[in-house]
Amino acid sequence: MGFAFLLLRIATGILLLANGCSEIFRNPNTGLLIRLLVGLGLCFGLFTSFLGIIAAILSLWVLFWAHTNPSLVQVATLILGVAIVILGPGAYSVDALLFGRRRVIL
Repeated sequence: MGFAFLLLRIATGILLLANGCSEIFRNPNTGLLIRLLVGLGLCFGLFTSFLGIIAAILSLWVLFWAHTNPSLVQVATLILGVAIVILGPGAYSVDALLFGRRRVIL
């Protein structure tokens, strides 16, 4: 189960990194730097819930208010960011090392 969370975090991080790296050379600004930092943080699992919220907000901003064409990558990043917030970081993350693993029993 922890490996699936790791794959989810890495997929979201790669989407953010790829989208940020492709645009940073054309138009370097603060939003792209934030996108790169959020992508790296998600790949390592550092402050995962907070960064998942930031990733979802960035994707919403690009979808509705940016002057670029909305893409499927933004929609996927939004969905994966919300999933990360709901599910948490998983066992293989820096958060698990720093704060311990949580066990949710329903």
